[in-house]
Amino acid sequence: MSLDKPSSVQPVLRSRLLPRISFQSLFALTTLSALIASLARVAGDGGALALAVMVAIAFPLSCFLLFAILFLFSWAITFLWYDQEEEDTLKGSPFAAGQLPPQIMPPRDPSL
Repeated sequence: MSLDKPSSVQPVLRSRLLPRISFQSLFALTTLSALIASLARVAGDGGALALAVMVAIAFPLSCFLLFAILFLFSWAITFLWYDQEEEDTLKGSPFAAGQLPPQIMPPRDPSL
């Protein structure tokens, strides 16, 4: 009797549908969330240092959120109203092979 696996046995493949998040990262996220929640409770009760730490945490997060919203707004505007085909027919790419960039200034007189 052979100890080799029969050809019908295939290895178990990991699912690509589930995100690859480890339990360690989930525990760390839960611990961090609990610390921030307890800090917010102390800040709500009148703790000055806790309030300062909450402001120091909330300010960069609110800036990041504002920047993300502004980026998505500007991206949506360019995505909806930018017609790439029309602009490419009027101009050429100066980096394309065999094509000179558009000339802005007239050429100099070589006799001078």
